[in-house]
Amino acid sequence: MKTLVVCALLLLALGAVPVFAASTAPDPVQTELDAILALTRQRPPDGTVGADHYRWFDGLTRRLGAEAFAFIEKYPTDPRRWRAALILQQRRFHPRFVLSIGDDYATAGEKAVVRDTAAEEAWSRKVDELEKTMRAAADVPDEVREQVEFGDLMQVFQPAYRAAAEKQPADVAGVEQALTAFLQRWPASESGRGCLPMFVQLKRMTGSADEEQILAAFADSPNASARDYVRDRLRFFALSKEPFSLAFTALDGREVSLEALRGKVVLIDFWATWCGPCIAELPNVRDVYSRYHDRGFEIIGVSLDDEKDRSKFIELVAKEEVTWPQRFQGKGWKDDLAKAYTISGIPAMFLLDPDGRLVTTNARGPKLEQEVRRLLKL
Repeated sequence: MKTLVVCALLLLALGAVPVFAASTAPDPVQTELDAILALTRQRPPDGTVGADHYRWFDGLTRRLGAEAFAFIEKYPTDPRRWRAALILQQRRFHPRFVLSIGDDYATAGEKAVVRDTAAEEAWSRKVDELEKTMRAAADVPDEVREQVEFGDLMQVFQPAYRAAAEKQPADVAGVEQALTAFLQRWPASESGRGCLPMFVQLKRMTGSADEEQILAAFADSPNASARDYVRDRLRFFALSKEPFSLAFTALDGREVSLEALRGKVVLIDFWATWCGPCIAELPNVRDVYSRYHDRGFEIIGVSLDDEKDRSKFIELVAKEEVTWPQRFQGKGWKDDLAKAYTISGIPAMFLLDPDGRLVTTNARGPKLEQEVRRLLKL
């Protein structure tokens, strides 16, 4: 203690003022909001499937809704209440108000569920009224308003997608107009990078121009992430005109080089443990690999898992009997290769011809075997 006093007096004598770390009290409002947000990320206990999962999710969304509404009522002037309101607005978090689930749920699905329709309607009216209030409010934070308007954009996208999938006329021009307006209004929104692949898919579903021509219209977009996506995608097209180059040490220690695989048909499979469609595709990939590997077919796996899931990935590879080499950087979506080839969704399955040039980025399902046979000239 005596030493501390002497040091303090010496600092004062030298004209310095000692600075001590200030204790910051936790923000109770933010703490409550964080607890609500944590509910949106909650996962069911392992093994919760079928009707049990349906009941679990209904219970979670009822609790989430009750706590979100309580938060809004408790803090009627805090702008953060609109973050809770945004959760309520999202249809995926609406309670199902389950009364009972029949024993035939496994085969009958939704038809086996009895729901309290009166409670659902009352809930929807309450949420609709809250949404009207939120849209008219002057204190809605920009990040919340952006997400609301992104939801509006998706409401324009969805009917066009459905129509295109059913080979019916789709309002592509209306989607393009809404997308352009969104990108102009929110130049800093990261959603721009996600919207463009969706728009490209819609245009291609309706028989429009190729991807390079579609993206050219957004090359000068006011939205930075949209411009970056166009730049990266056009760079990908340039790269795909030349043989792919890749070398790495696989998780199991194997040295892998695409140059050494010239003359073979190679599938580069971008996937992750958290990707349901990726796991669902594995039996098909294994089957094609087992039948054509000896005839010149190779596979390289590229994990988009984070470092924290390394052990989980290794366990899954062993469980699924995946014998081809796996590249694991542990960077998730920031994986160097995923960034270079503008991967915006997985599974992304890049099939290379014997010269190492890209043939398709969607070698899934029956198409994988068809293309492998064609490239191997079988």
